[in-house]
Amino acid sequence: MAITYFSGLKQVVETYLDAKKVADIERAYLVAERAHEGQMRSSGDPYITHPVAAANILAELHLDHQTIMAALMHDVIEDCDVSKQDLAEQFGDTVADLVEGVSKLTQIDFQSKEQAQAENFRKMMMAMTQDIRVILIKLADRLHNMQTLGALRPDKRRRIARETLEIYAPIANRLGIYRLKEQLELLGFANMYPLRYRILQNAVKKVRGHRKEIIERITENLKFRLQDTHIKHTVIGREKSLYSIYKKMRDKVGTFQEVMDIYAFRVITDTEDSCYRVLGQVHNLFKPIPGRFKDYIAIPKSNGYQSLHSVLRSKDGVHIEVQIRTELMDQMAEHGVAAHWLYKSGSAHPAEAKAREWLQSLIEMQQNAGDSIEFIEHVKIDLYPDEVYVFTPKGKIIELPKGATPVDFAYAIHTDIGNSCVACKINKQFAPLSTKLVNGQTIEVVTAPGAKPNPAWLSYVVTGKARANIRNFVKNMHHDEAKHLGRRLLEQSLKHSLDDYTQAELEKVAEVTHYNTINELLTGIGLGKIASVLVAHRLSHLHNDAPTDTANIKKDATPLAIKGTEGMVVKYARCCRPIPGDDIIAYVSAGKGFTIHRTNCANVQRAHKRNDRYVPVQWADDVTGEFVAELQIEVFNQRGVLAQVTNIIANQEANIVNVNIDELDGHINILNFEIRVRDRVHLASIIKKLRVIPFVNKVNRQP
Repeated sequence: MAITYFSGLKQVVETYLDAKKVADIERAYLVAERAHEGQMRSSGDPYITHPVAAANILAELHLDHQTIMAALMHDVIEDCDVSKQDLAEQFGDTVADLVEGVSKLTQIDFQSKEQAQAENFRKMMMAMTQDIRVILIKLADRLHNMQTLGALRPDKRRRIARETLEIYAPIANRLGIYRLKEQLELLGFANMYPLRYRILQNAVKKVRGHRKEIIERITENLKFRLQDTHIKHTVIGREKSLYSIYKKMRDKVGTFQEVMDIYAFRVITDTEDSCYRVLGQVHNLFKPIPGRFKDYIAIPKSNGYQSLHSVLRSKDGVHIEVQIRTELMDQMAEHGVAAHWLYKSGSAHPAEAKAREWLQSLIEMQQNAGDSIEFIEHVKIDLYPDEVYVFTPKGKIIELPKGATPVDFAYAIHTDIGNSCVACKINKQFAPLSTKLVNGQTIEVVTAPGAKPNPAWLSYVVTGKARANIRNFVKNMHHDEAKHLGRRLLEQSLKHSLDDYTQAELEKVAEVTHYNTINELLTGIGLGKIASVLVAHRLSHLHNDAPTDTANIKKDATPLAIKGTEGMVVKYARCCRPIPGDDIIAYVSAGKGFTIHRTNCANVQRAHKRNDRYVPVQWADDVTGEFVAELQIEVFNQRGVLAQVTNIIANQEANIVNVNIDELDGHINILNFEIRVRDRVHLASIIKKLRVIPFVNKVNRQP
């Protein structure tokens, strides 16, 4: 069986690797096969088929043997009992680092699925900045997963497809690997929008015959014209991918017929000079459409892509899109950074250089991002560049995304220039910093010592680097302000200075309020996450060596219902009627104490995210007393119903505070009870007793 799964991959790697490296790959395969033994995929295939397929995709790009080995073992750390150290001992640190870079973080508990996904993505992107092969392995892994999505539930297919279209296909595009990008987009489209995909696929099939004739005729015209020039050339007429047709229809609000009227051709020649000569011949043959010519040879795209693009109109009105490039440019366009291994050359090619620049910007974004979800937002912004090219005063070309402003330009030059930017000149004329830049402008940034980023810039900057740096500054500014405010509030509640307390007392109160340091506690007070009166009370107890928990309070004192509220007014919200056992949150009101709500209270859900007066609290361990709860009981209209219900409630040792009766229709009444109970367990036992009565239809706690 080992030979069955490995034989196809072995045939591919033997075409470009020596025998020793092929043997190393086979060793890696055997480790992966043993590690995944007995594991199956959702499709029912043995799990080992997946890493072999991913390795095959990379082998077709002629990736080096370490990448192929890591691809074969990319799931062994995550899914099997194999450590990074084990892999390092057998295959070296480089392979182990690659495998570890692709592995998910499985040992950490995250607050949400989104946070876990974002943190895994952040880890992978940071590993990619150390070795770009990490993302190549991940793209191959994702491509095979997309090819085998059929075995999953529709909702899971859509989630994975959306992630592919939003993140992985754009990454392949950013790295210039069009071969992988187009496959990921097509599979993502088919699984994200299966109905749209099928309709579009059928529509394309219907017009394919007619289009084939036109493509063949135009191809012959181009070949005939270029033959007389003796320029080496290859002409390829091609169909647009389904996803690119869909995007053009969606983004440009074009009809299917309008999009399908554009025919695409590629002319591949030998030298850069020949590209421009071919362009001249093509423009003589067909009329160019003004404003639709782009020279990506002189100014390559952000991923290093180089080509001449021109849209023309034939004599019979057909629109033609022609791309002209050299053989090397074509290879780079198909394989991007992977061409470093596929077409080894002495000098670095543009795709690789551009990728390195992008990776460097990722490191800076990571350093300035507050968390993984924020980081992934910044990266997503950078993955969709519709380029604008502008110049520095010295004539250097700076490439920015569409919609970029002088602030984005300033941060693209250097972070310090962005941070100290105060004004700008566009073509030697002063202009607002919010001005959207257009191709060919010359931008000069005016800086001032001591100047700081303006939070208002966030409303119009578009680059991830600019957003990350501005957000980081604003966050630190708010943090310092919150700490100073927290100190003032606490000293106001204490009626004297914090300097009167020892460092040990301050650190102790931080610990009992679940903060790591006193500075974090002061920031929490300033941000409204914890009430200053609560901290002041606890700090006073510590200072006077008084007990701080309810267990040590005098026997004749009334036991506390809420932890840490000694000496404070505590009320219970009528809107949600909290009782012991409920998850609770408190609204802190100046001079009025605490109002306790259930955390799922509708009023809290609407307000607490925008209101910094809500703080988390807990019930005391030995809470006693009675608390009001509301029950809504739906009963069939029979004689003696009310008497029986009240009797059951009384037998459960609960006092009835109030009763209201509403008639739903002639057959059903609604009984609304306010009763006093000890806690959730007490209330649950009452509800359980009521639900077994034959004439009771429903029992619900309100609200």
